[in-house]
Amino acid sequence: MRLNELLIISRGTKVIIGITFSVSLLAIIFAFFYYRSINRAEDPRVRKAREALFAYDQASGSINSFKAFHFLDSARFYYLSLPDYAASFEIGLIHNNKCSALLLMALYDSTAGEAEKSRLLGLSLRYCDSSIVNYRNWLEEWEGLSREAINDKVIPFMKMNDPVFNGLNFNKVLSGRIKYIETAQTETSRRLSVSLTNKGTIYRHKLLPDSALLCYQEALTLWKDNRTAKSNMSVLMGGEPVNPSLIESLFPPDRNRR
Repeated sequence: MRLNELLIISRGTKVIIGITFSVSLLAIIFAFFYYRSINRAEDPRVRKAREALFAYDQASGSINSFKAFHFLDSARFYYLSLPDYAASFEIGLIHNNKCSALLLMALYDSTAGEAEKSRLLGLSLRYCDSSIVNYRNWLEEWEGLSREAINDKVIPFMKMNDPVFNGLNFNKVLSGRIKYIETAQTETSRRLSVSLTNKGTIYRHKLLPDSALLCYQEALTLWKDNRTAKSNMSVLMGGEPVNPSLIESLFPPDRNRR
């Protein structure tokens, strides 16, 4: 068979290629406008902060996560510069991220001696307590508020004539801010559960089992599907780690349900 015969494409193949190309093009166009819409609904005042948090997520996950703390520090700076974000749950998220990274180092860095591990556990506990205080205060202020009440609380800090909103649909940005808080009304209890689980783990490794047990129990009252808290409590009580069942692995529980 000659080369020019190999390069001949049948009519059916052309149709398939055309359909595939059209579907791919439509998917790209849809994704472009979908994410463009999401970005335009985000509060532009904290865009740099969220970009810094995203950068940290990409760089973290190992015992060297502390090397990416500058991203967390940058995000914290941006949030604290805005009165309506200075006590937001994101500050608690930043502190718990630092707690988790330091705890990871304390438990798994084989180069650290006992004195260094103790110091890392102490620093981790400080950040953990800061996140817990932040989450509790945020929930006390925002949990259970209606959409109208949330609007009344955020609107004094968001002025339509602020140049930062130029070129954006202000009402869409305001609506996005409200929806973000509505999601956080549920998610922040889960975040608090995670921080309490971290605190329980710190206490367990500081040989304070009673304090650890109280933290795990409270964590599970906030989020009953917190598998890490269940597993750590089982180990604390002399049992085995809790592994997910096959059904749980295939269909993980909705974390938004409490």
